[in-house]
Parts: sequence; C-alpha cells; structure tokens
Amino acid sequence: MALSFPLSRAAFMDLLPVQRMTFDIPETLSQTRTRGGEILTADNGARLWQGEITLGQITRDELAVVRPVLNLLRGAGASFLAYDLSRPRPQLDPSGTGLQGSAPVIAALWANGREISLGGLPPGYRLSRDDMFAFSYGTNPTRRALHEVVTGGIANAAGNLAGIEVNPPIRPGAAIGAAVSLIKPSCKAVMVPGSYQPGTTRAFLTEGISFKFCQTLR
Repeated sequence: MALSFPLSRAAFMDLLPVQRMTFDIPETLSQTRTRGGEILTADNGARLWQGEITLGQITRDELAVVRPVLNLLRGAGASFLAYDLSRPRPQLDPSGTGLQGSAPVIAALWANGREISLGGLPPGYRLSRDDMFAFSYGTNPTRRALHEVVTGGIANAAGNLAGIEVNPPIRPGAAIGAAVSLIKPSCKAVMVPGSYQPGTTRAFLTEGISFKFCQTLR
C-alpha cells in the first residue's frame, strides 16, 4: 500500500538515527535605514520552521529502513511531519504521562494574534517557556500550525490555561475547539530540493547522510 503524505512521525521522523539536528524559525524581515540612523524593519513574509538533519553512522540494515523513504521525500508533492527532537514534550512532563486521559483544545483566540488559551488540560498542568504545541487548521488544504511558548502558566481547576503568548503569531483559520498536540508537536514540512546528501559507505557502514527541510503551509 502506498504511503500517504504527509508521512506520519512513525513512518519517518521516528525511524531516523539522528546525530545532529537544527530546528529554527528565522526572521523574514526587510530593513531600511533613515537619514537619522534609525533602522526600520517590516515583515516580508510568513515565518516558517526549518532546519537540517544529519544521520549518524548506520549499518546496511539500518540504511535499508530509511533510504527508500528519504528518496521518496525528494519527489514533488512529498511531505512529512517534522518536530524538534530537543522539545518532544513539555519540560515539566518529560514522559507525557501527565496528559493521559486529557484532550487539550483551543479554548480562546486573542485578537492580537500573539496569545491563545487552551482548555482540556489536567488541573494544575503547567506549560513553560520553550514548550511547543501544534494543531491543524483550515481546509483545502488542511494546514499544520506549530508554536513555541513564550509565556506559559498553570491550568486552573477547570483545565483552562489562558493568555499563553506564542511564537510565531497565530495564523488566520485557527478555530476554537481544535485539538492541540503537546506530545511530539509537529509541522508539515518538505525536503529542500538539492539539499539531500547520500553520504559515503565504507566497510558496510554509511555516514554523512543529511538533508534540509522547511515548513510548508500547503
């Protein structure tokens, strides 16, 4: 049976023997300097998560598991769910067991686009700065939002955590009631064309496989 895109975490990211990874959301700014020396900046487009993955030294059998999927993702229209391996779960719930039996959702959206409220959390559950969460939004296509927490807080007795500031800003299409993922929160990503490096093989071991990726809103 053919795989469907975006490839799930289990079908791709969780299979990779990652040695190094970068995961960043670079600025997209234009700037102008005034005669008085002031630097004026303006957003020049959507800020998208992107990064690079380098695999460790792997055996022939390990290579057979990941190479065909890597080659599949080099094609047009291919995508996968990418998450930051250094931030797979909330810092104060590193095993994720604190969320068992809970179904987090978007409880409120703030007009400034920088704040969001979550519901459905366990009472007293804490989100800390640098935690991440994700949710789907929009239709045709369905998009995947991934946000990092700038200011966190503690859920009240009803399981609501109000006024979380996030980065990047919430995009149009996010809806109250949408399910929120706090475990391996991911965005939809594509492999950057021309970035794939197949590595070199010596004595049945391959090393140096790497590729760059970028979030897509398609």
